Parts: sequence; C-alpha cells; structure tokens
Amino acid sequence: MSKGFSLKAVVSIVDYVCVKKISQLYLKNGLPLNLITHGHGSATSDILDYLGIGETKKGVIVSVTTTKTARSVLSKLSSELNFSKPGTGIAFTIPLLSASNFLSSMCVKSEIESGEVDNMYGCEYELIMTIVTKGNFGDVMDAAKAAGATGGTLVHARGLGTEEAARFLGITIQPEKDLVMIIAPKKDKQAIMEAIMKKVGLATEGKGISFSLPVDSAVGIGKKELE
Repeated sequence: MSKGFSLKAVVSIVDYVCVKKISQLYLKNGLPLNLITHGHGSATSDILDYLGIGETKKGVIVSVTTTKTARSVLSKLSSELNFSKPGTGIAFTIPLLSASNFLSSMCVKSEIESGEVDNMYGCEYELIMTIVTKGNFGDVMDAAKAAGATGGTLVHARGLGTEEAARFLGITIQPEKDLVMIIAPKKDKQAIMEAIMKKVGLATEGKGISFSLPVDSAVGIGKKELE
C-alpha cells in the first residue's frame, strides 16, 4: 500500500441528466478511476416544493485522485457546471490514508500530465453514512431533517454479514440495504446521528448503523458555507 503522497476520494452527487457532463469533465482532467451508481435525493428546496417534487433521480460518481488534481476538478465543477448555483449538484473530497500501488501510480501519472492547481475550499462538514434495512430511507431523512440536516442521497445496496457479526449484533443481517449519505456541518453531526439512531437504530426495525467521514473541501453546498 502506498502512502507517499496525498490522495483524495472525489464524490459528486448530481441530477442524473448531468452524469455524462461530469464524466466527460473527469476524463478530460485525467481522473484515472471513476465509479458511477444510481441514487435518489431528497433535499429541502423551495423550487422542488413549489413543483411538488420531493425526490429526484441522482447520479453518484466516485473517483480517486491526488490533492492537486482534486483542487482543479472542484474548481471546474463550480465554474463550468455552475455548481455554485444551489440545487445543481454537490461535490466534495474525503482524504484517503493509503491506496494500492497501481492506483497511486495512475494518480501520479494523471497529475503530471494535467499539472493544474486551483484554490481549495476550506470546509467544516462531515459525510454521515447510514446503513439501514431497505425501505427506511424516509425514516432516516425525517429524523435527520428534524435534527438540522437539509437533504440526503439514497443508494440501494446489498449487505454481506458473517455469522460472527450476526451473533455480536444479536440480529439477522438482511441483504437488501438502504445506504444514505448526508453532508452536514460538524457542529450538527452528533445531533443528526443520534436522531437517526433513535429512529432506525439496531433496536428498531431499521436495524441501522451510522458513521461519519471527514470532508475537507466541497462545492455546491451553498455560497455561505464556502466563504
């Protein structure tokens, strides 16, 4: 495993019609690895409320690259795809502690070829990940919004649990899962996670678990937060 330089996971969540544009921008800027999946969003929006739309199909794109390239990509997402406009999409980076040698080599090669740097946004946010039994997305979001969250993204997943984990948790691990991703201010994280676990924790039908990851830069969350 390589730890010789800083790597970032770049995560973008956009309306599904924008996935092709995001993919082209990533490829153009030399991001060597891009994974795309489907999701569903549920965010507070005056426009969506006015139109009677509470949930939209989303594209979730996850990439790995160097800090230098991540800075450039986030800046271009904000300017070229208008991520500075609320509701267009969000993108954020998560620091990685290590990566395989092959992936590290690809990232270094792409950075040498692109060689562009832009300003990195400081950010006081964290990514809250909640895994619950399928069908509990609404309960997760109701609890999270009551505690201050403004929106989240749902990705359907499958769980692979061992017999040891089932005995330790005292539950039967069901394969169909809802993976809910919520970006929240660090100051609100604990309250949101506690509210979610009270609603859909292991002692409930949701059988949920929740954890958070550090977010060190972001665009699309709102101008106020980036200043």
